[in-house]
Amino acid sequence: MDIAYGGGGKTSCGKELQAFTLAEVLITLGIIGVVASMTLPTLIQNHQKSVALNRLKQTYSQIQNAVELIAAEYDGGPMEHWSCPSNDPDTGINYTNASLYQRCFYIAMKKIAVKMYPRPDDVSHAFCYEGREYRPYTAINGERGRWNTNGQLLHVNGYSAKLPNGACVVWHPGTTANDASGLLIIDVDGSYSGYNRSGRDVYVFSYLRNGNNASLGKHGRSIFPGRTTGDTPKTRTQLLQGCNRGTGANGFECSALIVNDSWQMKSDYPW
Repeated sequence: MDIAYGGGGKTSCGKELQAFTLAEVLITLGIIGVVASMTLPTLIQNHQKSVALNRLKQTYSQIQNAVELIAAEYDGGPMEHWSCPSNDPDTGINYTNASLYQRCFYIAMKKIAVKMYPRPDDVSHAFCYEGREYRPYTAINGERGRWNTNGQLLHVNGYSAKLPNGACVVWHPGTTANDASGLLIIDVDGSYSGYNRSGRDVYVFSYLRNGNNASLGKHGRSIFPGRTTGDTPKTRTQLLQGCNRGTGANGFECSALIVNDSWQMKSDYPW
């Protein structure tokens, strides 16, 4: 059937043509544009969340499986019972002065990594540094704060590894004097991609090397979310307080919030 715009006209059979006026077409396009502008940001955000969650779950699973493989060689014992060398003849990286935690985690990461990295010369080079600068790492609220200092979040005594899925993993002692625990930081899309921001593509986990009985599966070879090493699990309200975009926020507990919510970013997650 012939369609005419602007109204009027008949077919050769004498039937009236169905037509749209220019004004009607413009109004329809305008409505479509308004609806798209309202829904598209939400669709993009949901897609970004889904990608980050999938990469985080995949990376977490790969790391935990690698640790379990090493533990199986020592009858399932905690990391403090492993025999962990002080240098790597394959990569040439020497970590004689590293803590037992770091040396043991190194051999676990080597099972799954495509590249291992030595200690950085500066904390700004902590994440799988390839000789070219990457976007500075920041807290969830965009502040640099602890991300550009040699302290409890980033450390020149740390090591990093690149995984097959593109993630970069950094691990170091919780403090320079603490050999019993360490900090594990996962950048799900690598240092040269994404936001490089905690709570978005960067997530903080912790680790204990001993076999003490504690909550959150801390039996000496399990990674647990967040930076708290206490035995008492935090409430969801407390986790939200540690994962927000307010002044002074750091996003340390965003990983714990996600795990607490059954590996989801719920509607109140501060994306």
